[in-house]
Amino acid sequence: MLRGGIRTIVLATLAVAGLSSCGNPAPVHTQTGTASATAAPRPSAAAGPCASVTTTTPIGQVPAACAALWTPYGVTKVPPANLTDATPAPPAVVNGTQGGLTGTELAFWVRASTRASVWYRWAEANDQAALIPHLGQLSLVPKVELQAMAANEPISQPDCALFPTKVEAFTITRDELHFFVTEGEIVAARYAFVGTYPGPCLVTAEGPTGKPITLASYPSASVTFFASSMVNDALLGPILFTDGAGNCTDPGAPTRWCRS
Repeated sequence: MLRGGIRTIVLATLAVAGLSSCGNPAPVHTQTGTASATAAPRPSAAAGPCASVTTTTPIGQVPAACAALWTPYGVTKVPPANLTDATPAPPAVVNGTQGGLTGTELAFWVRASTRASVWYRWAEANDQAALIPHLGQLSLVPKVELQAMAANEPISQPDCALFPTKVEAFTITRDELHFFVTEGEIVAARYAFVGTYPGPCLVTAEGPTGKPITLASYPSASVTFFASSMVNDALLGPILFTDGAGNCTDPGAPTRWCRS
């Protein structure tokens, strides 16, 4: 669950200083059907062909069968096969879906969100912008981050920008959906995930001279929300795909998402 995108778009605008989907191409993401909310996380399809890949490696240097799996994703590098093995434990979760999701289902969804954030961090750290549309709408990514990746400036997303200390989930009402409409976002997701993130926190990129460049600065804790749906990606596994996002400092942000 990425705060960095939204918070920076909200301030500079998922989530950091200019959230707008207008004029951006619709992303293409691999979805092999909606993942079961209670199914156990399955090994990545890359586990076998890519098992020998233990570090991030140029795609031309991995086994041919592994490269064949990753080529459709447009990446130039392949992640280590065990990248998501160390996915952080989910934070405290409050179920406000009023029966939309059971506690077990919600825990699985939040775990999938955390998994997606691990992939997002890897993509930005390795200038793999082509992977991001498999995780969420490209329009939600701060322009400064896209520019850094285009310039081959690796981005550092610290834990404080990726993993909330608390998550509350809600079923999105028609009135709440209107918020995303006013932001120019087309949201199909049924649920909103509201994350509380700690501060202070910095998102940085490695500049041409090797010195860090600040892309986003969060001086204090804040609340960011995401409209997300479960997908079971062929390589990435169960993840939450995000098609809308905002911050509780945004005008018109849904009140019940921002009470605490």
